[in-house]
Amino acid sequence: RTLCHGALPIIWQLSLVVIFVNVWWRMQRLIWDLQWLLALDIVLFGYLILGGWRKEDHKMEDQALWDVLDVLDVLQALKIIFPLWVLAPLLQTLTRSWSDDTIILIASSLLVLHVASYRYKDFGKPPSGLSSKRTSEEEAVCSLPGGPSALNAAILAATILASRLQTAQEVFAFMSFAMEVFALIPRSGSLQGKVLVPIYACAVAMLGFSSAACIFVAATIMIGFLSPALFMWAQRYKTEIQGPWDIAHVIPQVNG
Repeated sequence: RTLCHGALPIIWQLSLVVIFVNVWWRMQRLIWDLQWLLALDIVLFGYLILGGWRKEDHKMEDQALWDVLDVLDVLQALKIIFPLWVLAPLLQTLTRSWSDDTIILIASSLLVLHVASYRYKDFGKPPSGLSSKRTSEEEAVCSLPGGPSALNAAILAATILASRLQTAQEVFAFMSFAMEVFALIPRSGSLQGKVLVPIYACAVAMLGFSSAACIFVAATIMIGFLSPALFMWAQRYKTEIQGPWDIAHVIPQVNG
């Protein structure tokens, strides 16, 4: 059971990546229009930034302090959103000379790197920025969801994929969605465990009745159930090597 629970963060992150790629595919194929993505951005932004997850992870003992933190979070988010709005036309032309195969290869490699390098030990834990006793450098690294390598890989993949969209407004909306998925949702702390099943169901539903859905479900079953079961089964063949090279244990002798 402990091993299965330890595999849940991997399933969570794979589900987010599947949802992220599906949203891009629907926007790129014009299945979704700009209004749908903007509405999704506003809903996620409002809930995650305005304290929806803080009430789950912290006791609201000082309401004034949390109100100040909410305002600071909004200001920090705006510091990212406004540059995205300005740079959206430039991002749209970033990969104009690249082929579609190159885009798919690079984006897929970056998303695989994101999943492989993600810091899963922070899954289900609330942000520790208020009470942690760390240096400023350590706090800056720990505050990045999943670690700097995973976050940078995901944002770079989002930038490359966004450059293939039709308009600058779609690029801005998609990059905002990527920031919410990879930077804000992982900061939701204990809320992650509570919405794991809906997030997984949403990922499967967006894949539909396709071979990709079968592969995704089979992969998550293997990660969440078969791999821990195989690991426990293999423990019976584990042997403890003993011999004269073992570390000697000195037993003190009592005189008298």
